[in-house]
Amino acid sequence: MNRILALQFAFDRMIYDVHKVDYDPIKEIEAFWNEYALETISANILQLLSTYLDGGLEENKLLKDADMQEFATELYRILIAYCVANYRHIDPSKMQLSAEAEERIGKDLELSRKVAEFFGRLSK
Repeated sequence: MNRILALQFAFDRMIYDVHKVDYDPIKEIEAFWNEYALETISANILQLLSTYLDGGLEENKLLKDADMQEFATELYRILIAYCVANYRHIDPSKMQLSAEAEERIGKDLELSRKVAEFFGRLSK
């Protein structure tokens, strides 16, 4: 039970951090996208869902519980950052992603565009 309470406290604390004078949601968003690729995000979310749906069966686990806890925390942190940026009317185009992240995101979006176009042609 202490582990659950500690996790709840960590999640609650994140929402209070937005009131710090030096809180910058854009920096939080940049850090997330510089750290995680879309493919990694997708795989981690699928693991979170499968853990929930399968009751935590070991054969579906790609990451350790601590890694999934860290990812869930980072996911929550970025959702808060996007919420705050929207609320404060902060222009997201001010983000400065690393060249590696920009290239990775560009490739992922180009591939998904091609797949969407393919299925769009099939549906006609």
